[in-house]
Amino acid sequence: SKALGFSFDSEPVKNEVAACNSVLEQYRRALESGILDVDKTLPEFLNKLENAGIQKIIEEKQKQLDEWASENGVQ
Repeated sequence: SKALGFSFDSEPVKNEVAACNSVLEQYRRALESGILDVDKTLPEFLNKLENAGIQKIIEEKQKQLDEWASENGVQ
């Protein structure tokens, strides 16, 4: 991987990470085990992740990765 050596600092989005982890814990077992109807539950799960701030986490991680890549000459 070109990103070998990159380490994400979640501090800038710690509240969003905590909120998303809470959503994951709420849905993970039921979705992985097939207890819930995926067609109905997956959109609900993804919506809750969006509301918890998953996009902000993704954007922050991409920003940090881009900065790291630039500083380390990785294309």
